Amino acid sequence: MTSHERVEHALRALKRDPDYLTDLSRRARPYLHLIIGELERHGLPAELALLPEVESRYNPRAISPMRATGMWQFMPYTGVEMGLAQNQWYDGRYDILASTRGAIAYLRQLHRELDGDWALALAGYNAGPARVRAAQRANRAAGKPTDFWSLDLPTETEHYVPKLLAIAELVREHQTHGLEMPAIANQPRLEIVEGRQQIDLAQAAQACGVSIAELKQLNPGLKRGKTLPDGPHRVLVPAGTGDKLRTALTKAAQPTAPSLAASRPRASAGDGDS
Repeated sequence: MTSHERVEHALRALKRDPDYLTDLSRRARPYLHLIIGELERHGLPAELALLPEVESRYNPRAISPMRATGMWQFMPYTGVEMGLAQNQWYDGRYDILASTRGAIAYLRQLHRELDGDWALALAGYNAGPARVRAAQRANRAAGKPTDFWSLDLPTETEHYVPKLLAIAELVREHQTHGLEMPAIANQPRLEIVEGRQQIDLAQAAQACGVSIAELKQLNPGLKRGKTLPDGPHRVLVPAGTGDKLRTALTKAAQPTAPSLAASRPRASAGDGDS
């Protein structure tokens, strides 16, 4: 871990809550296996899987005062730049899988642009790369170093990177710091199911044997509770239920069978579209 006064300050602040890692484990558990898998696929540091804790406390429906949304807190323009569509049916910034892939694409881009330095890349993720480059130019003109720790950046950004490093240190060395952290099993909690026709979450929930509320929680990007008419037709479901939905989708694709989106199921209390 990078040793720095700001990291030590963040560590002390986090350790004031003896239940912090227990709560972090609870928040991260549904998503961590998926996120780490995507990071590994692109050769990125596993510690980046903790970034949604800093951004949103792993809340896929989070909205900031500045209109950044989702687990990875994408602004509208940056979301579009990273391929996250936003329309009347769908907002990819809330999509757990799509936003994770978008965040990885953005982090890789920032890492390339900002000297191949992860601290600078993370600062760019928080403040924007233009702000980081401007701070570097100012330091260069003054004959000062241009690493993250030497730059004059917004206060939020100056504390953002140290907080992530401190969280990573606590997770990695929790016993050394006198904290407990429940183990998170290295097994998938979610499955990706893809179909050839529009998927209605209410009927998909019935096919999977789970509640509609649970499927809406896992697919917050679907504004109308259905995949887009023209696709992609992809949903996340709890691990172990995907085959049930795939079977239902296969049956629904047969000419004599009704589509999963063809009829509206009877509404029950609390089942309104998001």
